[in-house]
Amino acid sequence: MPPDAHALLERLRRDFDRFSPAQQALARYLADHIAELPLLSAHEIARAAHCSPATVVRFAQSLGYSGYPHLQTTVRQSQRPSAVTSGAPARGDEIGRAIADERGGLDDARTRLQSRGLGPVVAALRDRSPLILAGEGHARPVIALLEERLTRNGRAVAVLGSLDGPERAWLDSLPARAGMIAVGVGRENRVAETASAAALAAGLPVAALIDSTLSTLARIPLARIVPAEIRGDAPSLVPMVAVAQALATGLTRRQAPAQLAAVGA
Repeated sequence: MPPDAHALLERLRRDFDRFSPAQQALARYLADHIAELPLLSAHEIARAAHCSPATVVRFAQSLGYSGYPHLQTTVRQSQRPSAVTSGAPARGDEIGRAIADERGGLDDARTRLQSRGLGPVVAALRDRSPLILAGEGHARPVIALLEERLTRNGRAVAVLGSLDGPERAWLDSLPARAGMIAVGVGRENRVAETASAAALAAGLPVAALIDSTLSTLARIPLARIVPAEIRGDAPSLVPMVAVAQALATGLTRRQAPAQLAAVGA
């Protein structure tokens, strides 16, 4: 296993000719964007390298890492040596490594949000009712958390989880005072994309929590990119959940914009 970013680059160059065509495309992208890896999710790399997130994970494992988050953490620690402490997980400590990877994902989410924060999102949606939560697939746990937090604090919420008959028709007559939070994780973005397009066409404010800068939802002014790394066959949503919790808190607290402006800073 390459112990740092420099060793990883050397490994990719040394073994390049042994890789399959798909692995070569992935290796080339990793080498060309090594400095950006701490802020690139497996989904983003997969889309840019024209492969699947599972291929990214398997390639990282073939290099000796436990998965892509482990590779990402190694590069991150090379960039920030102070992050390596005597309390770092020992070899074989899978729980410690998983916690370290999640901490890294939270750090990346904070860095991504640092310049814009959640204040503008809260300001745009604070007085809107109902708040429409749109998403499917892996986004459902995030949608469920937002729904629970918002309704528990008295906010009117409507959930759009599919585009079947009545729900699709409902998008043609959205309430004039509504606002929307679209959540997209991985490739299952059809509900979030369709709902966002309908809301924007109706002149409603739309915010998006997404895991990739390559998503079509990234073009929405109030889009916020949050890492959702692949672990096995499903994404780890810890950073996404943390940001959703902060957003729900802001939307149910008075004077939220001033308090939330520094979230992620």
